[in-house]
Amino acid sequence: MIKKNTQLSIAAAGLLLFSCYQAQAQEKKADSLDKPVPLLYGSQHKKYITGAVSELKGADVSNVPGTNRLNSFSGRTTGFFVSQLDGLPGTEENAYQIRGFHSFNGTGRPLILINGRMDDVSMLEPNDIESVTVLKDAAAAVLSGLNSSNGVLLITTRRGQPGKIRVSYNVESSFQQPTRAPKFLDAYNYAVLYNEAQLNDNPAATPKYNAAALEGFRSGSDPFLYPDVDWTGTLLKKFSLQTRNNLNITGGTEQAKYYFSASYLNDNGIFNTDKNINTYNTNSNLNVLNVRANIDLDITKNLSLFTDVRSKREKRNAPGAYSESYDETIFGALYSTPANAYPLKNADGSLGGNLTYTNNPYGMLNYSGYSNYIITSLSTFSELTYDFNSLLKGLKLRANLGFTSYAELQFSRSKTFAVYSLNAGSSPATYTRLGTDGTQGTGSGGYTARQRIFDHSAALDYDAVFGGHSIAAMLMYERQQLDNGNSTELTRNFQGPKGRISYRFKNRYLLELVAALQGSEQYPKGNRYGFFPAVSAGWILSDEAFMKDSFISFLKIRGSYGRTGSLANGVYFDYLNAYAQGAAGVGGAAFGTVPANTQGVYQSQIGNPFITWEKSLKSNAGLDFSLFNGRLNASVDYFNEKTDDILVSNAISAMYGAPIVAPIGTFSNKGFEIGAGWADKAGELQYSITATYSSAKNKVTEKAEQFRNYSWMYETGNPRGTRMGYVFDRFFTENDNFTTLPNQSSLGTQRPGDLKYKDLNGDNVIDNNDITAIGYAKIPEVVYGANLGLKYKWLDLNVFFQGTARGTTYNSGATYNEFTNSGRGNVLEHHLQRWTPGSGQSAAYPRLTLSNTNNFVQNSYWLRDNSFLRLKYVELGYMLPAGLVNKIGISTARLFVNGNNVFLWDKVKQKDPEAQDNGLSYPLQRSFSVGLNVKF
Repeated sequence: MIKKNTQLSIAAAGLLLFSCYQAQAQEKKADSLDKPVPLLYGSQHKKYITGAVSELKGADVSNVPGTNRLNSFSGRTTGFFVSQLDGLPGTEENAYQIRGFHSFNGTGRPLILINGRMDDVSMLEPNDIESVTVLKDAAAAVLSGLNSSNGVLLITTRRGQPGKIRVSYNVESSFQQPTRAPKFLDAYNYAVLYNEAQLNDNPAATPKYNAAALEGFRSGSDPFLYPDVDWTGTLLKKFSLQTRNNLNITGGTEQAKYYFSASYLNDNGIFNTDKNINTYNTNSNLNVLNVRANIDLDITKNLSLFTDVRSKREKRNAPGAYSESYDETIFGALYSTPANAYPLKNADGSLGGNLTYTNNPYGMLNYSGYSNYIITSLSTFSELTYDFNSLLKGLKLRANLGFTSYAELQFSRSKTFAVYSLNAGSSPATYTRLGTDGTQGTGSGGYTARQRIFDHSAALDYDAVFGGHSIAAMLMYERQQLDNGNSTELTRNFQGPKGRISYRFKNRYLLELVAALQGSEQYPKGNRYGFFPAVSAGWILSDEAFMKDSFISFLKIRGSYGRTGSLANGVYFDYLNAYAQGAAGVGGAAFGTVPANTQGVYQSQIGNPFITWEKSLKSNAGLDFSLFNGRLNASVDYFNEKTDDILVSNAISAMYGAPIVAPIGTFSNKGFEIGAGWADKAGELQYSITATYSSAKNKVTEKAEQFRNYSWMYETGNPRGTRMGYVFDRFFTENDNFTTLPNQSSLGTQRPGDLKYKDLNGDNVIDNNDITAIGYAKIPEVVYGANLGLKYKWLDLNVFFQGTARGTTYNSGATYNEFTNSGRGNVLEHHLQRWTPGSGQSAAYPRLTLSNTNNFVQNSYWLRDNSFLRLKYVELGYMLPAGLVNKIGISTARLFVNGNNVFLWDKVKQKDPEAQDNGLSYPLQRSFSVGLNVKF
C-alpha cells in the first residue's frame, strides 16, 4: 500500500504528531498556539480553545500505506480509537470511535465531516488532507445536534495558496503480505490427527486412514491418490503490489487562488490466479481515481466565493459472484480444505474434488467467473461570504450550498464449475463428475446502494474587540436532506438553528456558549426538535503577572459541560404503527366451504409515540501546558458522561404481540487522555518525541434485560460488548470420576481432555445459570502511540509505535479450531499440542474431536487478551541536494522508503490481534514501500 506525499516539507512534518510541534523554541510555540484550528463552522486559535479538541496534520499520514485513511489515525492523536478488522483493499473494514462508546445501540461511529459537510470518506486521497480535528466533548461537538453524542471527526482538505504555480507529483509503490497467516498441517499430520479425533469420539471406530494411506501421505509417492496440497501457499501470493500516483497544482493571487489534485491507485490483489485460463481478471483488484479542485475568489471588495468539486470512481474486481463477504467465502474455502482432501488438479487435468469437498478453491478463483463492484461519488459545495465591514466592523454573512451523490453498482458474470472425484481402485483412473460446468452469462446486477445529500445553510459571523474584551459570535440556520435511494423510504431531514458565542477578557479569561436546536421528522409531531446546549470556560494562567519569567511558557485550564444527542438506533418512523402483508396463513384467515388460508395483513410494529433521541450529559476538565520555551507540550483531559433515553427493542413486546421500542436504556462512559511531546535540536540534528494515551471505560447501566436467576448473568452492569460465557476450570482427565463432578451433560458429551467449567451457583449442574462475564470486549478500552522523529541535513527518520490494552479476541472457526464444519475442516500447528492421556493440565489445546459440542460453547478458554504493541510505521527519507535537482527544473525532490505494520508484540500469535474473531476475512497487510515526492 503505497502513498505519495503532497509536500516535501513532510520531511519535517512527518516527525510530529501534534500541530504544536513544528519549529524550535519560541517560534514553535507561537506557530502552535496562534494558528487557527478548524472547528465546526469556523476556526479558533489553539490558544483560546476551551473544548476538548485534538488535531493531526494530514502531512503526518500522507505517506502511510493503506486504502482506508482512518486506519492511519489510531494512536497519533488523543481520543480517536481505531481497530482495523481486515485488509480487503478498498474497505479495510474497521471499528472507530471517539472516546469509546456512548450507547449500547449503534456502531458508536462518530459523525465524519469533510470541510464541514457529510461526504464520502472512503478512499479519500491522503495528499488532499490538510488537517484532521477530533471534536470530543459537548462544547466541541454539540453544534451537530442530533448527531453529536459520538463526537465529530472533521477533515479539512487543502486549498489554494497564492503565488506562482506550484506542481507536486507523488508516487509510491508498496509490497504487501499478511501480518499473520494460519499455519496448517500437511496431509500426513492431518490424517494422523483425524484418526486420533475419530477414536477419541468413538474408541470402537475404524480409523478413516489405514497404514497404507498414512505412508502414502508421508512419502508423497502418489500425489493424485494421496495428495498433499498447500492451499494457502499455492493460491495466495507471497507479495501483492499497490501503487499510488498523485498530482496536485496550486497557485494564484490573493484575490484568486486555486487547487487541483488528481490521483490514481491500483492494488493487484492477494490471490495467485492463473492468468492463462481466462481473458478477464478474476483477482481481488482495486482501481481508484480521485479528482478534486477548488477556487477562492474575491468577486468584489466585500464579496468572496469558495467552490470545491470532488469526484471519485472506485472499481473492485472479485472472483465469482460479488458479496460483501466474498473474501470470507474464499478464505473459508482455503482455510477449511485439508491438504489431503483432493489434488488441485487430477492426473487428466480436471479439477479435483469429491462429495465431501466440492468447492475447489482453485476453481473458485479461476473457473467461477468474475464480478465488478463500482462506486462513484460526486460532491460539490459553494460558500459565498459578504463582509459588512462598512456597516458594522467584524460582521459577515455566509451562505453555503452543497450536494453529494453516491452510488454502488454491482455487475456479476459468474458461472458454475464441476469437480471430478477419483473412483477408488479404478485402473486406468476414472472419475465421477460433481456439479456442472456452467456457461458465462451476459451479466447481471444493478445498483445496490444510492444516496444523495443536499445541505444548505446561512450564517452570520461577528468578531470584534472592545478594549480588553473580545467577542466572536456565529448564528446559523442549517438544513440537511438525506435520500438513500430506497424506494420504500422517504428522504430524511435535519434542520434547525445553531449558534456560538465566544468571549475573552484580556485574552486570558475565556467563556464560550454553544447551542443547537435541531429537528427530524423521524420523531412524533410536537417532539421533533431537540435543544442541545453546552458551556465551556478557560483560564490562561501563564499570562498572569505572577507566572511571568517562569519555566512555564503556556498554561491553560479549561472545562466544559453540555448535552448532546444521538440517533444511534437508526429508526425509521418508529413512532408509527407498521403493517405488512403476510403469506397465506400469516395474518390472514380461512374462508370457503372447504376452508383455505388466505393472504392477510398484520401489524408488524407497534408505534410508540414517546420515542425520542438519546441524550448524553457530558463533562470535561482539561489542562494544556508548554514548558521550557515550548520544547515540552502536553494536554491532559478527564471526561465523564451519562446517556439516557436509549431505545430498547422488544423490552415489552411480549404483552403487545409485535415489536416495539421504548426509550428506557441508560449508559455511562468515562476516561482520560494524555498527549505530550518534546521537540528540540542539537546542532544540525532536529528531533522530536511525542506520545498519546487514551482510555475510555463504559458501562451498561440499564438495558431492560429479561429476568435472570442470578446477578452474574446480566449484561447490565458490564461494559458494552463484554464477553459472556462459561468459565473454564480445567481439563477433564482420565483420573476423574465423572459421577462425582457437576453434571455438564447439557453441553454435550464429556471425556478426558475436554473442557470442564465452573459451577457458579453450586447446584452441581453446569447450565445457562453458570454463564457470566468472562472478559473484555473486542474493541479495546485503551489506545496509545509514540513517535520518534529525527532530521539531520538531508536525511529524516520517523518511527511510530501504536498499541492497545484491555480488549480481547475470541479464537474460533477454521483458523483456530480443528475439523470444523462437521468434521470436514482443517488442522493447524497448535493442534499438535493437544491433550492426550497423561497430559494432565499441561496441554495447550483440548483433546481433538470431530463433533463434540462441549468444548465449543462460548467459554473463557478460547478468549485471549488482544493487547498489542505494534511497530506501526517507519519511514526514512532523503532530500536530494537542491543544486542537483534545480538544474532540471525541480524545486525539491525527496526519496523515501517506509514500512507499515512492520512488527508486532502480542499474546494472540495465531492471527492478527485486531482481526475478526474467526479470522476468515482478507488478512491485515504488512507493507514495504518506496516513493518519490517532487515539487516543481
